[in-house]
Amino acid sequence: MADFVISEAEESENEEELDELERRRLKKLKAVKESDDEEEEDDDERLREELKDLIDDAPIEDESGDESGSEGSYKGRKRRREEDELDDNLEEEDYELLEENLGVKLKRKKQFRRVQRLEDDESEEEEGDGRERVANELFEGSDQEGEDVESPERLPRAEEDLEAEEESDADDFIVDDEGKPIGGRRKKPIFTDHALQTAQDTFGVDFDFDEFMVDEEAEEEESDVEYEEDGGRKKTKKIGRKKTARKSIFEVFEPSELERGHFTDFDVQVRETDVPERMQLRMIPVTSASESELDKEAEWIYRQAFLKSPVSSQDWYVEYRRRLGAERDVIPKIKKTLDHMRNQNLEVPFIAFYRKEIIHPAFDINDLWRIYKFDEKWCQLQNRKNNMIKLFKKMRKYQEEKIMAAMDKPLDESMRILKDEDIQRLEDASSLEEIRDNYIHFMLYYGDDVPVMQEADRQKQREEYKRRMELREIRRQERMENGEEGDEPMEEEADEPPPPDEDETIRQARKSDLYSVCRRAGLDGLAKRFGLTPEQFAENLRDGYQRHEVDQYPGDPIECASEFGNSRFADPKDALRAAKYMVAMQLAREPLVRHCVREVFYERARINVVPTKDGIKEIDENHPLYALKYIKDKPIRTITGDQFLKLVSGEKDKLIKVEFQHNIKGTTNPSYLEEIKQLYIRDEFSRQVQEWNKIRGEAIEECIQKILYPAFTLELQTLLVKEAHEFISRACSHKLSNILKIAPYHIEFPDEEEDEWDTKEGIRVLSIAYVPDFNSASFGIMLSPDGEAQETIRFEHLLKRRDAYREADRRGKLNDLSRLKDFIFNKKPHVICVGSESREAERVIEDIRNVVKELVDEEQFPTINVELVDDSMAKVYAVSKQAEMEFREFPELLRVAVSLGRRLQDPLLEFSQLCNPDNEILCLKYHPLQDQLSDEELLEVLYYEFINRSNEVGVDINRAINFPHTSYIVQFVCGLGPRKATALMKTLKQTNQRLENRTQLVTHCHMGPKVFVNCAGFIKIDTNAVSDSTETYIEVLDGTRVHPETYEWARKMAVDALEYDEEDANPGDAIVDILQNPEKLKELDLDAFANELERQSFGNKSITLYDIREELNHRYKDLRQPYRPPDAKEKFQLLIKESPDSLYRGKLVQVIVTNFARRKPQREQLDHANPVRNEETGLWQCPFCSKNDYPDLSEVWNHFDAGDCQGTAQGVQVRMDNGISGFIPVKSLSDSEVTNPEERVKPGQLIYARIMKVDEEKFKIICTSKTSDLVDKDHFWKPQRDPYYDTEAENKDLKKEEDLRKAKSRQTYTKRVIVHPNFQNISYKEAEEKMALFDQGDVIVRPSSKGSDHLTVTWKVTDGIYQHIDVKEEGKENDFSIGQVLRIGDDEFEDLDEIIARHVNPLAANARDIIGYKYYKDFNLTLPENLHIKERDKTDEYLREEKKKNPGKINYLLCPSKEFPGKFLLSYMPRDKLVHEYITVTPEGFRLRGQVFDTFNQTLKWFKEHFKDRMPRMQTRTPQVGDQTPGARSVSGYAGAQTPGAYSAFGANTPYTPSGQTPFMTPYTSQTPRYTAPVAAGYSYGGMTPRTPSYPSSSRQIPSSYPPTVPMQIPPTVPVQPRIPMGGGGVEDWGKAAIEWAKSRGATTPRGAQTPRGAVTPRYDDARNGSRTPGRQTPGRQTPGRQTPGRQTPGRQTPGRQTPRQGGTPMDLGDSTPLYDER
Repeated sequence: MADFVISEAEESENEEELDELERRRLKKLKAVKESDDEEEEDDDERLREELKDLIDDAPIEDESGDESGSEGSYKGRKRRREEDELDDNLEEEDYELLEENLGVKLKRKKQFRRVQRLEDDESEEEEGDGRERVANELFEGSDQEGEDVESPERLPRAEEDLEAEEESDADDFIVDDEGKPIGGRRKKPIFTDHALQTAQDTFGVDFDFDEFMVDEEAEEEESDVEYEEDGGRKKTKKIGRKKTARKSIFEVFEPSELERGHFTDFDVQVRETDVPERMQLRMIPVTSASESELDKEAEWIYRQAFLKSPVSSQDWYVEYRRRLGAERDVIPKIKKTLDHMRNQNLEVPFIAFYRKEIIHPAFDINDLWRIYKFDEKWCQLQNRKNNMIKLFKKMRKYQEEKIMAAMDKPLDESMRILKDEDIQRLEDASSLEEIRDNYIHFMLYYGDDVPVMQEADRQKQREEYKRRMELREIRRQERMENGEEGDEPMEEEADEPPPPDEDETIRQARKSDLYSVCRRAGLDGLAKRFGLTPEQFAENLRDGYQRHEVDQYPGDPIECASEFGNSRFADPKDALRAAKYMVAMQLAREPLVRHCVREVFYERARINVVPTKDGIKEIDENHPLYALKYIKDKPIRTITGDQFLKLVSGEKDKLIKVEFQHNIKGTTNPSYLEEIKQLYIRDEFSRQVQEWNKIRGEAIEECIQKILYPAFTLELQTLLVKEAHEFISRACSHKLSNILKIAPYHIEFPDEEEDEWDTKEGIRVLSIAYVPDFNSASFGIMLSPDGEAQETIRFEHLLKRRDAYREADRRGKLNDLSRLKDFIFNKKPHVICVGSESREAERVIEDIRNVVKELVDEEQFPTINVELVDDSMAKVYAVSKQAEMEFREFPELLRVAVSLGRRLQDPLLEFSQLCNPDNEILCLKYHPLQDQLSDEELLEVLYYEFINRSNEVGVDINRAINFPHTSYIVQFVCGLGPRKATALMKTLKQTNQRLENRTQLVTHCHMGPKVFVNCAGFIKIDTNAVSDSTETYIEVLDGTRVHPETYEWARKMAVDALEYDEEDANPGDAIVDILQNPEKLKELDLDAFANELERQSFGNKSITLYDIREELNHRYKDLRQPYRPPDAKEKFQLLIKESPDSLYRGKLVQVIVTNFARRKPQREQLDHANPVRNEETGLWQCPFCSKNDYPDLSEVWNHFDAGDCQGTAQGVQVRMDNGISGFIPVKSLSDSEVTNPEERVKPGQLIYARIMKVDEEKFKIICTSKTSDLVDKDHFWKPQRDPYYDTEAENKDLKKEEDLRKAKSRQTYTKRVIVHPNFQNISYKEAEEKMALFDQGDVIVRPSSKGSDHLTVTWKVTDGIYQHIDVKEEGKENDFSIGQVLRIGDDEFEDLDEIIARHVNPLAANARDIIGYKYYKDFNLTLPENLHIKERDKTDEYLREEKKKNPGKINYLLCPSKEFPGKFLLSYMPRDKLVHEYITVTPEGFRLRGQVFDTFNQTLKWFKEHFKDRMPRMQTRTPQVGDQTPGARSVSGYAGAQTPGAYSAFGANTPYTPSGQTPFMTPYTSQTPRYTAPVAAGYSYGGMTPRTPSYPSSSRQIPSSYPPTVPMQIPPTVPVQPRIPMGGGGVEDWGKAAIEWAKSRGATTPRGAQTPRGAVTPRYDDARNGSRTPGRQTPGRQTPGRQTPGRQTPGRQTPGRQTPRQGGTPMDLGDSTPLYDER
């Protein structure tokens, strides 16, 4: 049949181009061919007869005088051919005469004078040959049928023309009278710039055909050249010419790129094979099947796909059981469906639409897809089964040969003969599990023999091959003796591959598992004395009683085991245990035992769910696992939907643990295991029997508990996950189906007579997209009815309000609306759509409607609808490669607008654009757990929906070619796929033709009959548009869903309905007439017509006939649901981006208080008001607003008269983060009575609430904040728990957590009330745990275990090493407040910021200098596995290795000290002995050997100059003042340490670097001299230098939450002596002076007046709101480079010091909440 289709295509296209002489020659060649092969002609006639009713090329003539239809059509074609020949014979003079008489210009046919002789022009050959060759591979496809098709018109490339194709070279030889080639017949280039762009987009690189040409590489090629001799006879001469070697696309492009573009050899094979593409791409391709196999498969599919219940509870199974009828009705339908699929290669859509009689009413199209998928499983099952049967038979044959080879020897006791029953059991297997059971059973007994069998089989093959080779050699010699060719084999001999050599065979490893060891030890005999064979026990288990009694061995088990003792099992007890294991393994591997136990386990298994430590904290009531947090004894059958997949996800996240219970309950016994044991014991009471029964019971227990149950647990988990995947797949498919089933937007304007308002050809859409940013522009775009972008418009102020505060915004808004009004008036869109980006879309829609209303009122404009469209798909499309290629210059937001409008025009076409090689359709969200599916699983179900809907609607190929954005839908046509669809469209593009009728799919596109039958009915042709532009006969039925195989029936129905005379009637005219009067079809008796067709062996076609009648009434009627605007619920979900699963009644949410709702009293209420007087205070209270500070009643009335009464409180207005407004009624605000809500909450406060009602129309929620509702002990509001929820276990964990919390409350440190971003109420261990996530140098301030007058500052030295610094507090007013003076050793600080800036930050900076040094090594000794390693051991090892490499070099390195945090171990090796000493980082610099250096470079320089000096005695611990803070790594301040110069006149040495902990702290001054620089005279007092903070302004500052400090009074200045570097008396003088200065300062100015920390703890809200305290100017946030003036003090200038607010510091919830002091 394929040959016929190809020949038809060649004849139809080539014969019209041949002249008369060539036609005659062609006829002669055909005659010779027909005479040579009559059988081939018979086959062609038979194929033509098969396609006679399917493809009818003959146009129906409308002439009354013609004979029969076929003869008339033949004569018509003959007349047209003769007329064409007459036209070809006209001379130039004839054309001029006709033009003179007619007065018009006639189109001339080219006249060919003579054939130009071929000249070997190598340069011309090489110029275009390589380019065309690769182009043919890329764009023309590899179908051989397409080589003879004339190419379409080609556009010339710049500066050169592409050479014509090889088959059209004759055109270059044709010359005119002057000997010049005639160029008019040359085929024009196929490839345009668009084609090149397509190649570039396909491969992702700049595509250049020149890359495929290789210079200076040539090969000889022969070509046939015809030339004429003197006698006129043509002869052929072969000449050689050079052809340039070229690179193929396989050498240039990566395999992945070729695979993505479908250019691999496999893709070519798929395109050329006449089988539907999806059937070829299936994992197991569709193959034909016999009648008997179809019977078995139909029954198997019915039981496995529709009858077998899932393990978990699934709703779809209930639906199947409800719809499906009796077995006798369903199985035959499945068989017929399989016959259509496997033997006729008909795809699911074809069967669903054109074979309804065999599936209705049992199945729908989704059921057919299920049959299709289970057919693949059946084929997979059969393949595995057949392979297993071959293995079984080979093993049986091997055993027979082995027995026959040793007939005199007795059979080995361990040898089990493979029986026919084993093979039959395998043939009866109906699932992959049963096949696996047979396989592991086979491997248990014959696993050791398989390698030996395979080697013996290979040896046989080698011997057989050797014998055949010898025989072939003998025959060859005989042929040579007879004078025949010696090297040519006889016909019956074929080249056979040689068997594998002995060296190439893989030697199988000997099995070393425990069972094989026991078997080789000869314990099979002992295992057989247990009394039952595995087969006998399996039958007992299957029947439920002792069908086979236990054969009792007459002896004790130990005595019996002693008979089998050997060197491996010398102890009888060991041998008995080994035999017991063998019996357990044999029972566990018995297929029938596994089948019986598996069924019971699946039916009665139960699970427990226990949360982990993290799960207890993270799984709250908003978590998906809340209802399954604690589960006990939940049967597997009660798991619903995707519950198990949620459990699996939670287990992967280590939130829960899922346990399968193995104590399965029995039918008559509490334990199923005890029931099984009863089937393997002997019912006697003797001691021997009881001992044997005990051992048998232990073997059963080991078999069930240790082997079968764990294996079946894994199987059950896999099966439950698979069922959950299917549930999610169905949910995703259902959601996509709801999207695709919406028809294109349709609207009519009946009152408008202008053609611009005609919507028959589609609608024009004005699409508007925006982003919820008032500073970003919005875009609109006008789309034509075909989805083409026409004109765009930009709006700068579309989101602004008409009554905006700024005048510029108001003017911009009005200007945008005016421009929009003009745009609508000029472009006249049929509908306007707006994306559902946010709630601002409502205001945009309202503004557009007002603009349209103005046009209606002013310009008599028709009312245009404004629609809200979901923008989720548009956002995905906007960033896709398809959008970038189509709209390269459009911004992303404008692409969103394009997609919105196209979705409104046709959702199916728009969503199909995402079905591209990048699989962008997966970017859409269909289900919360869709990420658990593999891409292949999800794509399969999504593509099924596209296939169903595309074939239901029909695909217009011509439109897909003209508008590329609609071309992706073609791949979903029945029978096609991505490869075949691309080839089909390329063929039509290259031939520059439109598809005028379905017959051209065969004649022009060379489509095979099988693919044609599948796709013909779903490819629709706009016959009205085609008929206007062509004179070719147009088949009207090609524009309907009627399949070509039923065209004759449709014509018959039309003739009968119109009551035409069948002999004189023209069926084509009848179809045209019946389409204009379809009501006449109702008069036909279609049932009688169906009976007649059935009598003529066409089968039952009743449904098909009714479908034909329906289609003739409405050609290609869109069966999708009409578009409807989103309702209130849908609009709420679109704009708020919430779903019923994320926002529901009872959900616990956080809301922000925005305002208070009050109801003002009316005048009548005021007149009858009754103020109340408080007897205790004597004050009067307003009865409405409850204000109670009026001393006199008259003031209450004045309050009424002045209108100051706000009225009765109604509730609190709140707002969620997503913009939804809410309301909390007063009665739901608190459990206690609330009269004035302003006393309970404040505007801007964040509170918890629970949703009581969701008002979707008003975008509003009603909430409650009662404590009882928030706690919800009765679970009235919380999500419903699982029926098997383990409340007892939850209460135990809650009690345990409460006890732990109480124990924490009894911790050694006192919780402090300190508002500072770095302070946290945590312990030593908690601080170190949090520090693990922090950066180097970050700080945590925490309470100290030394008491309430101490704090601990913990800072991170490096990973795993933290230094704890003790801070002594002085001047505390209570235990909870912070001291007014903070001391680290002898250094005094005013607040925590000063400690961090002056002490910790310099320490961290100095540590960073060491860490960044090139010889610094971190050996990760703080890791748990390295805690036992010491630094010195590691450095010793490293330095000794380095010394070996370079003995003459003194190597040294630094590493952090675990034992002494803050110190770094300096190790070096001058000679053979290692030396270790410490460098200590201090705020002043680096201390080494008792000396302090400013910089690390100075330290190293001094070290290198003095490393030979004698070292002072090393300290064993860091000097501290006072007791050590808990933890071995705590280090307090150093005695005698230099106070850093931060508060000296010149500031600190190390600049402050903002970190993650203190990002906005005011940095210190840059480096200045610290010790020798002079001090200004105005800054000295009493021989000491007062600490003057000198903070340059930072780039970003946050107002401090601390009250200001009263300016210090500085007495007259006193000269200051310069400080002595590296220690000395100056330090001691400074310490004393600092104490005296502090005392005098405290006497003159109370400390509390400066920084009141104890009396009133400042509210953190003040810092957030930027409030200021009188007496201190708090600078706000500043830009970089601007100086912030601080407070001015006589004698010195002190910038205002600020406490940075830190949002990134991890804190407990309690610590981050501002607290109020209670007075």
